[in-house]
Amino acid sequence: MVPIRRLPVPGLSNCRDLGGYAAADGVTRFGVFLRSEAPCGLPEAGGQYLRQWGLGETIDLRGEAEIAWRPSALEGVLPYRKISLSGGAETFEQKNLPQGPFSWDKVYIKRAREHSDWVRDVVTACCEAQTPVLYHCTTGKDRTGIISCCLLGAVGVSREDIAADYCLSMVYLQEMFEGMRTGRLTIRKEPSDFEPYVFETPFTAMAAFYDFFTEEYGGIPAYLRKIGVSDAALARLREKFVEPALS
Repeated sequence: MVPIRRLPVPGLSNCRDLGGYAAADGVTRFGVFLRSEAPCGLPEAGGQYLRQWGLGETIDLRGEAEIAWRPSALEGVLPYRKISLSGGAETFEQKNLPQGPFSWDKVYIKRAREHSDWVRDVVTACCEAQTPVLYHCTTGKDRTGIISCCLLGAVGVSREDIAADYCLSMVYLQEMFEGMRTGRLTIRKEPSDFEPYVFETPFTAMAAFYDFFTEEYGGIPAYLRKIGVSDAALARLREKFVEPALS
């Protein structure tokens, strides 16, 4: 396999491999985890590319209404599972948003605190997967960003690299964002007017989210253990996701 960070998958613009980052005692391995926007309306060439790449399963992080409106093109093609946030937490209703001025780190921290069962279930599924995994939400930046932060942080990838990986979504999703702004792409059945922050992935947000784990739990591995991710699952993650760095 040729190591490629951003995969040229037909039909996807934000499909990225988590390989190639410096980690504790090594570097993250290519071909283990992919993150992306939802693979909806994926052309046959897109599915073929992913199968040839070696993808073994997909995890859909979207809510039931999102999935019903825009089904995954990979369901029925590859092993597929849904692990959704509960209680409509993926929506932008006021009850699901933190108090005060909006910032993405507050949203992510609220989800990490109030939906730790969701984080546990997704991270555990990724740790225990026997084949390469693609996990995604709608745009592949927020729910997907939370899980990416946890997986990368669990093996010692730096705050700066995790935040830099998060920032890339704002670059790669410009065509999708334009479709959402103009109404050419409707991500939910209900019409939506999006605030500008919906299209942003600022470095400061992911850096502050990373700092939350450090300040309140002593780091991401400690948070994951606290919420119920087993030591065996974390050991499995390190075994398959980290390879020795060149000496």
